Amino acid sequence: NVPTLFVASGAEDPHTSKPFQLPGFYDTSPANGGLPFGGPQNTIQYNQDLNLTKGRHNLQFGGQILYIQENAAYGAYAQANEQLGNNQPTGLQNLLTGHLFQFQAAVNPKGTTPCARDPYTGLLVDTSTCQITLPATQPQFARSDRFHDWAGYGQDQWKVTPSLTLNYGVRYEYFGVQHNNNQNLDSNFYYGSGSSLQERVRNGSVLTVPNSPIKELWKPQYGTVSPRLGFAYDVFGNGKTSVRGGYGISYERNFGNVTFNLIQNPPNYAVIVIKPSTQNGVPVPVTNSNVGPLAGGGNLTSVALPPTSLRHVDQNIRTAQTQFHSLSIDQQVGRGSVLELTYNGARGIHLYDIKNYNIPGMGNLYLGDPAGALSPLNPHFSNDNNRGSNGDSYYNALNVQFTTQDIRHSGLSLVANYTYAHALDDLSTTFSETAGSSAFTLGYTDPFNPALDHGNSDFDITHRFVLAPIYRTPYFFKDKGGYVKQLLGGYEVTGIYTLRSGTPFNFYDSTNDSSGYGVPRYNPSSAVTKHTFKSIPSGASSGGANKYTLTSGSGNANAYTLPVDNPFVNPDLGISDLGPYPTTMVGRNSFRGPGAYNLNVSLSKTFPIHERLNFELRAEGFDVTNHHNLYIQETQLDAANYNNIPVPNTDPQQFTNINPQIIASKGGVGNNGGANDERRFLQFAGKINF
Repeated sequence: NVPTLFVASGAEDPHTSKPFQLPGFYDTSPANGGLPFGGPQNTIQYNQDLNLTKGRHNLQFGGQILYIQENAAYGAYAQANEQLGNNQPTGLQNLLTGHLFQFQAAVNPKGTTPCARDPYTGLLVDTSTCQITLPATQPQFARSDRFHDWAGYGQDQWKVTPSLTLNYGVRYEYFGVQHNNNQNLDSNFYYGSGSSLQERVRNGSVLTVPNSPIKELWKPQYGTVSPRLGFAYDVFGNGKTSVRGGYGISYERNFGNVTFNLIQNPPNYAVIVIKPSTQNGVPVPVTNSNVGPLAGGGNLTSVALPPTSLRHVDQNIRTAQTQFHSLSIDQQVGRGSVLELTYNGARGIHLYDIKNYNIPGMGNLYLGDPAGALSPLNPHFSNDNNRGSNGDSYYNALNVQFTTQDIRHSGLSLVANYTYAHALDDLSTTFSETAGSSAFTLGYTDPFNPALDHGNSDFDITHRFVLAPIYRTPYFFKDKGGYVKQLLGGYEVTGIYTLRSGTPFNFYDSTNDSSGYGVPRYNPSSAVTKHTFKSIPSGASSGGANKYTLTSGSGNANAYTLPVDNPFVNPDLGISDLGPYPTTMVGRNSFRGPGAYNLNVSLSKTFPIHERLNFELRAEGFDVTNHHNLYIQETQLDAANYNNIPVPNTDPQQFTNINPQIIASKGGVGNNGGANDERRFLQFAGKINF
């Protein structure tokens, strides 16, 4: 449990290209995580259900009381970060002298709240009221969060006629507000006064729960009523044609990192950075203490608490809900075969999200702060990582499935399934952890206007086809004896063939990005005509063993070139990551990568030994065609990579043209080399079944 000591970010031995590895908790690079981490969860659950059958009705009633005690610890910056230099030469020089470029560690601010930072001078203000007196100690890293939930339901299955059955019911569910056993350790950011959300963020502050205006981390939500309605109808009364349908609403509590990261908020927790400039030029020595110079002594008797990054659960957060509905028609086709046509739909409301409400420049744009510096909404904090519930989604799908069993007693069965679907949303995952999102944004492009990102979901797949045959040795071999039964009986061959269309992706432009959040999407100078990559273009240049560039080429129908770049510059701020955004900015996930397919098969042979004992040999092949699909490298999709990046306020006409190469690799999602994920694998096994 000692600090992380590293030379500089990305520092490498020039002779071996290996990162310098120094003693410490993390030995090559800084990290905000450490030990302790995790802990046990205690759950006490009481359920009572009652079933009552009366005539044509099958009634069910029940209730649940749930108590969860999440005993969790998270040691963010419990192990200090000691950075020797801001670049490799400086870091190696400081390694010889034993001095640090900066020391970063978690401390208990003892009730102190952060100073404000003047955006024009960069200096801290109100330093007399936001000083931590040294020596400082580490904060308490453990919490014991409690949840009190309860629910009740009632439903009825009504056999209206021999051919028609109705199901209807309702459930009410309450999710209790998270609270620590010592609520003085619970702290959150609470909005202040104002006529707009931006004004309320500026006037807000971090408070412990007992001192907050609502006396809770967030307001409890009631009204979580979940109705359900369904039916099943035998159309002709002969059991061969059925129609089924249903509608319902379900709710889901917020979870995990969405709320547990509140532990890192002041006034009980803060991360302090010490540099020579913060102690009158006195060098900061290398130390094996996680408190280091914050232990006091010498000329450092106090340290200012700078603006900290908030973990902010919106006090008005709603409980996420999904409204789902379906309708299906099943038709028996001959003996042992069924054709099914199904529509499925879902509507997600109040889905959990994370976005930044405190990007530099928001103060200028929304509150009229004077030009000259990019001011945030609230100068006492750096980022406001707001955990809220503004996510919105739609899903519609048509599914056709054909199943057949033992065709003409041949031993062959088959499942074939085709899905035509479309998923739309404004945010596909709470933490924006998909490749294209995590590289360029956190949450929405405009956190105050989620609808700007309404588009194809990250995981939207328009077409998907699955074929799964199963062949078993026909039954008549079982009646044979001796060698015929042993040689020809007991075989099984199975396969799964999957074919799908490509997934969506964005193209970004970080040319003028100043925050690292909410990078705007690409704004072409002319309309984009091609949005889909179907395959590796013929004649595409190779960027490595398994990497390709998708660029224009003569006679290449699948090639694609983005038009000349025309990035938008805010006329007041000179930055593009806050808007207002041009109407010609491409929509979210408006581009689509190539499709993919895969084939897995297996062969098994069973040798009977006794009535309840047999021996099985299996051979299984994965990606038996050894086909490597092509995947977009989404972290490369930034127009600024292909521009001469100008400074803000530059005349937009001075931006150079771009002809970006969209990088793709073979082999698998997130697999840079492509050599390990998608290749033929064979495995053999033997087992005894008894």
